[in-house]
Amino acid sequence: MSARLQVITPVFPPAVGGIESLTYGLAERWDGPVEILTLDEPGAAEWDANSRYGVHRVTNVPRGGRKSIARLTYATVAHTRRFKPDLILSMHVRCGYAAALAKLISGATWLQYYHAKEVPTWPSATRLCARRADHGVAVSRYTRTLVQAVSPLAGPLSVIPPGIPAPRTTLRTRRAHPTMLTVARINDPYKGHDVLLEAMPFIRHKVPDVRWVVVGAGDRLPWLRDEVRARGLTDHVEILGLVDDDKRDELFASSDVFVLPSRTSEDGRSGEGFGIVYAEAAAVGLPIVAGAQGGVLDAVHNEVSGLLVDPTDPRQVADAVTTLLCDDERRTRMSLAAREWSRRFEWGHVAAAFQDLATKTLHQAKR
Repeated sequence: MSARLQVITPVFPPAVGGIESLTYGLAERWDGPVEILTLDEPGAAEWDANSRYGVHRVTNVPRGGRKSIARLTYATVAHTRRFKPDLILSMHVRCGYAAALAKLISGATWLQYYHAKEVPTWPSATRLCARRADHGVAVSRYTRTLVQAVSPLAGPLSVIPPGIPAPRTTLRTRRAHPTMLTVARINDPYKGHDVLLEAMPFIRHKVPDVRWVVVGAGDRLPWLRDEVRARGLTDHVEILGLVDDDKRDELFASSDVFVLPSRTSEDGRSGEGFGIVYAEAAAVGLPIVAGAQGGVLDAVHNEVSGLLVDPTDPRQVADAVTTLLCDDERRTRMSLAAREWSRRFEWGHVAAAFQDLATKTLHQAKR
């Protein structure tokens, strides 16, 4: 395929996050000309200078605000006339207005990505995308249901999960103590750090020397540190904050269980749209304990790559964790199964699925 791909996204590397890594992965593997239209980020000039395709940024003040999205929309109109895309890829519903204008100007085919909580958060933008995009792509079945609940669809809505790179190593090591690992932003209660705090006494009852290693940063980090101290858990909980990729890989390889009991809300504005970190943990053979809600149901295969539990029940979370920590044979079996399960999320499969969808959509649009 040599189709010209124009990507409109509010976030892009060097910013870090799920949409950022997904957008970058798709763009890097596209086999035709690519143009990225996005908002500015600290360190973007150096990043863009090393990019193999054009990255055009607009002022991001206020950060991610309406005025910034409006600037991105105006910039899209100008760049669309010059670039003449065959395919427009909008990575967020807030970019739908820009994508609609770009489609009107160029006649290009419009693919719209949906991730989860942005759907009920911006219902008007979602309705525009659902009614006017040629094809939608949801990152999970859960995300698809959120879109369908907001608006009827003019075109098909496929499910393609985010991609992960093949692990740099699958060699597992053991720490001195049984270790559970959590990697997540510490901004929102739905990630389940509060439930894990409640589960710790039950876990310690069966595994007295357990260690819980927490990676991540965010507004709730001071709260978490205070809770650990208040509950007398300082000898059992290690809060590392942000770590680099090498340290993260080391923690994945040396921990016994990955634990992230995320939960969803009734309005769909919190919860995992997919949860790429679950696939990353599985790829190195780290068994998972996760909440049986939201996009996690696509990311974790129950009794294969991990155990799915009620994420609001500390005892269920504790029972699943101790089951894996205390049963070496089961943990080893699940480790091997998790690696096999994770291969479906490697970039080779995901990029091929996206390319195939894009090709078919382009051909259908030309009929």
